[in-house]
Amino acid sequence: MKKISYYLILAVIIGGLLSSFWVYRKYFHEDNGNFLSFGVKRGLIKEIVKVRGEAVSQKKFNLEFPFSGIVDGIFAKEGQTVYRGKLLMKLDSRDYELEAKRLEALLSQRVLNLDKLIAGATEDDINISKTKVSGAKTSLAEAKKNVMDNLSNSYTQSDDAVRGKTDRFFNNPRTSNPTIDFTINDYKLKTNIEWNRFLLEGVLDSWQASLGKVSVSGNLDLPLRDAKEDLGKVKYFLNQIALAVNGLKENSNLSQGVINLWKSNTSLARNNVNAITGALLVAEEKMRNAESNLALAQKELTLKTSGARPEDIKIAKSQINEVENQISIAEEKIKKSNLYSPEDVKVMKIPIEKGELFMPGSPAISLSASGLKIQADVSELDIGKLKAVNNNDVLIKFDAFPNISFKGKLAFIEPQEIVKDGDTYYRVNVFFNQNKEKIRPGMNADLEIMVSSKSNALKIPEIVVYKKNGKNFVKILKNGKVSEKRIETGIDDGEFIEVKEGLVEGQTVVVSDN
Repeated sequence: MKKISYYLILAVIIGGLLSSFWVYRKYFHEDNGNFLSFGVKRGLIKEIVKVRGEAVSQKKFNLEFPFSGIVDGIFAKEGQTVYRGKLLMKLDSRDYELEAKRLEALLSQRVLNLDKLIAGATEDDINISKTKVSGAKTSLAEAKKNVMDNLSNSYTQSDDAVRGKTDRFFNNPRTSNPTIDFTINDYKLKTNIEWNRFLLEGVLDSWQASLGKVSVSGNLDLPLRDAKEDLGKVKYFLNQIALAVNGLKENSNLSQGVINLWKSNTSLARNNVNAITGALLVAEEKMRNAESNLALAQKELTLKTSGARPEDIKIAKSQINEVENQISIAEEKIKKSNLYSPEDVKVMKIPIEKGELFMPGSPAISLSASGLKIQADVSELDIGKLKAVNNNDVLIKFDAFPNISFKGKLAFIEPQEIVKDGDTYYRVNVFFNQNKEKIRPGMNADLEIMVSSKSNALKIPEIVVYKKNGKNFVKILKNGKVSEKRIETGIDDGEFIEVKEGLVEGQTVVVSDN
């Protein structure tokens, strides 16, 4: 046992050394201190899923659609022998086709918008924006003029309400000691009215003086604030007067006719002040809207004259990518709306009719074949990458024939999960044609299931990419200095990974050699 353990440990050490040497030979370009460096290059990159599989008899198997839909056509009959690639059944895909056309039109518009953004605004566009700014300035001047008119009217109505309509209730109203001219039993109310009349005299004088300093070209925020405060003081005073007048009773010194006149004047004064308060608020809102419209028009003009910002271009490209992804999804659904024969087979049963609703989880058609297929269990982490329904090419290498590569197609994915040692897998079925006579049931094979490929992808070795806060980063070597750079990645083949954003061809990325 000790001898076996010794050889085992020795084999592991030798294997590690050989692997390290292979990595060095494959990737190492030059020694930069404590780093290994790699060039950012373009080339073919294939995203694949690698699994182990076993050859089994095909016999009877079921095909189904990956989503629900109305059966639009059935192109085979029970008992019929059909050949590989024949269309067997299709779902109604008109909604997906319309969606794809709508998205293509949207994509064209967004590409056009990006082109315009990059090209910059035309002279006509700039002139239009200048006209908008000019119009917005005119509208703002008119709105400010309206505010000034209402500020003036606010003072006029307040002055009339206090000095014109309620001063007749007072003796010496404009002095430092105004006194109410009728009897009020509520002493506190009487004192409050007289005190507020004294205060309002100074408010009205100050208000009148400030109006002469207000202009359309100036800032109206302070005059507006002061006017609303002064209107509030006038309204409070008039409310107190109303309480006093409405409580009056006819007597030998005061006729009902006079009381009614005072009530009428007080009511009219209150209504006038309330009305001008509302008008002033409306005028202020119109001015704020005019200010906002001018700011927007000026911002639009600035953007057109200064050219597109990098962040705007990035957003526009992101919107294009979003639509392209939606188109790919729609096209994929159109493609998966068709079931094709994965092999030369016999149709055993068609349990659904044209016009009926198909639901996933039940077979759409049952087939039988006498040849062999390969079954493999794919982890739940990778199963989402596979499209099935005869879409994925598969490279097959049997252990029994290590020098021969077989080509196959992923025929279907069984819906029922398989749990092994607590991990979830899904069984895939791969059909192949050539050299079948050499293969026997039970033979094991390595499968490389093609997911996607790009022929001119910008790529780097996967070992140089590291994560930080959920983002992908690499270290760049330039002029002998190493800096960190965030990147956006795409597909990978287990050795190389695609770089979508962040790097350009010819740069050098590094990784620590410890």
